[in-house]
Amino acid sequence: MIGVLELGQYAAALTAIAVLFGMSIKWGIVKPIKAYIDQATHQIHPETNGGKSLSDVAQTVNRIESRLSDVDYRLNAIEELVTKPTRAKKQAN
Repeated sequence: MIGVLELGQYAAALTAIAVLFGMSIKWGIVKPIKAYIDQATHQIHPETNGGKSLSDVAQTVNRIESRLSDVDYRLNAIEELVTKPTRAKKQAN
């Protein structure tokens, strides 16, 4: 008949085997997959590669859009100033 001590030894052995199996899965399968994903998505992470990540590109595009809107506004203002004297001359004739 199996005693309590022997059952405890079997339980400890099975636990040790399960832990070793779990560690081998983690180090043999999960770790390389995680490393591959990290390498493949490195360009996407903010503040990587000295400002070459996708979030930096989005911020740069927003700044360029803002500047273009400002330039467009100023250009329209200059065009109005340039064409107003011409309109005034045409209306006077």
